Amino acid sequence: MSDDLEKRSFKPGQIIFSEGDPGEEAFMVESGKVEIAKQHGNAELVLTSVDPGEMIGEMALVDPAPRSATARAMRATTVVVIPKRVFERLLKQTNPVVRAVLNTTLRRLRAESSKSTKGVL
Repeated sequence: MSDDLEKRSFKPGQIIFSEGDPGEEAFMVESGKVEIAKQHGNAELVLTSVDPGEMIGEMALVDPAPRSATARAMRATTVVVIPKRVFERLLKQTNPVVRAVLNTTLRRLRAESSKSTKGVL
């Protein structure tokens, strides 16, 4: 693991990040399970759950928009923190076409996610 990366542990029910927060890092789930949810008025819509080996909060690495959902540990969970500055350093070494594809894909994903949850509750 790189010296720039740290691990964080969360107890069941503990929030990893909240919808609307600024995003400066992404997380690789090392152990445990994470629930991703969006707020709709007084209700909460659970979108998915994330298992070890998967990432959460990755849109924050390339998109300055606030967090689009809340991530909450469902059980004792450990994550590897990927700071935006580390990702940007790696991205600068990447071909500009790859960067453009990544940015376009994430913008479309964020827009689609927003549309698919409207009117659900």
